[in-house]
Amino acid sequence: MQKIVIEPHYLGSLEYFILLMRSDEVILEVCQHFTKQTYKNRCYILTDKGEMPLSVPVQYGNRTAIKDVRIDHRQSWVRQHWGAFYSAYGKAPFFEYFHDHFRNIWEKKHGFLVDLNVEMMTMCLKILQCDRSFEFTENFTRRVKTEFIDLREYILPKKSFQERKIYLPFPYTQTFGNNFVSNLSILDLIMCEGPQASEVLARSVASGGEQI
Repeated sequence: MQKIVIEPHYLGSLEYFILLMRSDEVILEVCQHFTKQTYKNRCYILTDKGEMPLSVPVQYGNRTAIKDVRIDHRQSWVRQHWGAFYSAYGKAPFFEYFHDHFRNIWEKKHGFLVDLNVEMMTMCLKILQCDRSFEFTENFTRRVKTEFIDLREYILPKKSFQERKIYLPFPYTQTFGNNFVSNLSILDLIMCEGPQASEVLARSVASGGEQI
């Protein structure tokens, strides 16, 4: 087990949740400046047309801290995300068991992105039967405590998960297609595998992924 500092992702990938589940202490970086084109407000699900991004519209400035990034509710993103989620997983084995959990969180219409992300993360970890609590940074420092691993801006869309050697795909039956699509949002795994999702994650740890 390890101690990490990492930013909160929106419905994070399998790679992200492997890190959360294999760490005994997690500090969420919320004071660093928000950067675009990251997983902070984006995830990927699987539809009949392949991978599909879900992006939460946000409002921020050049030096806005992650904790101060507001969700832009002028756009009908909740309806769009729910519609995409339903189309992708409405016939998945565990949709009926868990869909209300996610819909209820979306429909709260949080004011701040970090609140949405943390509530979604907490719900996913509960489904995965992982008892994990978070601490939050109170200010931004370039160096983290000696005993913690700095994983801020480590998992980024522009770099393949294969470069990081955290996640090694362990295929499970997905809703669409014959070819397994790896490292999607945790939503995909939960909808397809339900209670077995944590076991799939345990089998998806790359050699070296046990300790970054």
